Amino acid sequence: MDGRFDELLLGLAQKHKGIEDLLYTLMTFLERRTDFFHVKDGESDAKGFKEGEAEKLLKKQFCEFQARYLARSQPHLLAQPAQGQLGGYAAAASQASASRQQAPMGVNPSPLEGGDPGLWERHQNQGQGFSWNQTHQEVTVELGVEPCKAADLKVALLAKSVSIKRKGETILEGKLFDKISSEDSTWHLDSGKQVVLNLEKIRPAFWPGLFEGSGPGSS
Repeated sequence: MDGRFDELLLGLAQKHKGIEDLLYTLMTFLERRTDFFHVKDGESDAKGFKEGEAEKLLKKQFCEFQARYLARSQPHLLAQPAQGQLGGYAAAASQASASRQQAPMGVNPSPLEGGDPGLWERHQNQGQGFSWNQTHQEVTVELGVEPCKAADLKVALLAKSVSIKRKGETILEGKLFDKISSEDSTWHLDSGKQVVLNLEKIRPAFWPGLFEGSGPGSS
């Protein structure tokens, strides 16, 4: 998951003179302590990669993460005509889009990537009576209610749906975009006037919408 090792990696980066120096350390670790650079010497060789595969892996990762950065910080470059280096940017964006679901242009899906938590999610759900934000691992939903006690609420967190009822009245209900772990998901009543859901995703991934049909392009 993005951001898990940020503190560790920042500490490592601070001990280097620059990106090239840091990359050298990472590469020498792979060369000394792993079989990343080992070229398979036949089908029976269990170590390393076939010739050229390791290079392709590095290039794929570079293209994917450069495209994510450009979409977030320099989206104007992706809108340029496909010529010269700019064509390379467009190709990188296309590759990244094909390999994983992307956040809306210029918006981070997760605060772990340094963006505003819930920026796009707040915009998407304006006027719907609730707010939500997410990381790749979990979703948080906040819903204002009239002052009440937890005993007045009936909350159901199922694998593919959620439901909140207050004194028998349904105040939020829907089929989720993807499955959650009902055992690991929780809820609580904050200050007697706000229901907070903490939903643990089964698959770490960015959701384009909280509910089915609520993502980009839906009516």
